[in-house]
Amino acid sequence: MRRAVAGIWGSPAAEGTSALVVTAVFFTLGGLFGCLMAFRAQGGGGDALTAYLDQFLASAREGALVLPALPGLIWRSVRWPLAVFLFGFTALGLIGIPALSALRGFFLAFSIASFARAYGRLGIEVAFLLLGITGLLALPVFFLLATQSFHAAWSLACRGEGQGRRALPYHRDYFLRSGFCAGAMGVCILLECYLVPVLVSGTAGLLNP
Repeated sequence: MRRAVAGIWGSPAAEGTSALVVTAVFFTLGGLFGCLMAFRAQGGGGDALTAYLDQFLASAREGALVLPALPGLIWRSVRWPLAVFLFGFTALGLIGIPALSALRGFFLAFSIASFARAYGRLGIEVAFLLLGITGLLALPVFFLLATQSFHAAWSLACRGEGQGRRALPYHRDYFLRSGFCAGAMGVCILLECYLVPVLVSGTAGLLNP
C-alpha cells in the first residue's frame, strides 16, 4: 500500500522536475504581480475595493453570507485543476499551463493582499479562513496536476511521427493521481459549503464595522 501511494505522488517529480519548476515560477510571478496591484490600488479603484470588502464582511458578521448555488460552487472549485488537466492532452499546454499558473497566483495573492491592505493582520486571518483552508488541499492538487500535465504536453510536443501508443505519456499512475485529486477537490467543496462560512462569520465580527 505504501509503495502504491509513493508511486502516485513520486512520479511527477521523476517525470520532470523542470515541469514543477516552471509551474512554481509562473505561479510566483503571478502572485508577486497580484500583491503589487493590490497595494498600488489608489483613488476610486482602491475605495471601491475597500467598499466591496466592507460589504462582504458586514454580511459575514450578520450571518447573511450568500453562497453560490451548488453548480457555481463546484465550478469555482474545480475550474483551475480541470483546466490544467485538460491542457495535458494537447501540446498547447506548454503555453496554457504556465499562463494558468500565473493567473492562479495573481488572483490568490491579489485577494489576500487586498484584505491585508484594508484590515491589516485581522484581514490576513480572514483571508486565510476564506481562501487558505481549502487552499491547503486545492493548491497541492493544482501543482500536482499542472506538473504532470505540463510533462505530458511536453511529451506530446516532442513525440515523433509514426510513434505508437506506447509513446503517449498517459499511464495508470497518471489517472490514479487525477482521481485522487478529484477526491481532494470534493473535500474542498464540502469545506467551502459547511466550514468556511461559519469560520469567516466568526472572525469578521472581530473587525470594526
